[in-house]
Amino acid sequence: MKYTVILFLGLLFSCIVKQKKLPIEFNEKIVNFAIENSNYKFIELPNLYDTLPKEIVDKDEDEKLILVQILKNKGFEVIDWGRGNHPLGPRTIVLKLKKDYCECEVHKMYYSSDHFPGEIYMATERIRCIKASN
Repeated sequence: MKYTVILFLGLLFSCIVKQKKLPIEFNEKIVNFAIENSNYKFIELPNLYDTLPKEIVDKDEDEKLILVQILKNKGFEVIDWGRGNHPLGPRTIVLKLKKDYCECEVHKMYYSSDHFPGEIYMATERIRCIKASN
């Protein structure tokens, strides 16, 4: 009887599958690196989007930034935002986020070409963080 119980417990524990910790996604690793180093230098991710948007988003509330979503999941809150065009350059959306003593700035850039000014040929995001004072 004693061996039956031990055998049963052995089988029970061998069938329990440990949940593996999911690997951290590359984009989240970049955000973690920017937060941990907080050197206020940009890290730009030119291949962040799998597909190009057909056009620039008209409404600010419809604009989605991948790095901002990662920061929000980490408890950061948006404290400022803006958007505009650089002369002869990209359309830019800028969000500033803060959590405790860390401030991060995320830019989404829509690049177009001189040949086809209404078409987007690249959308990128870049991030930089700094330790903030109270």
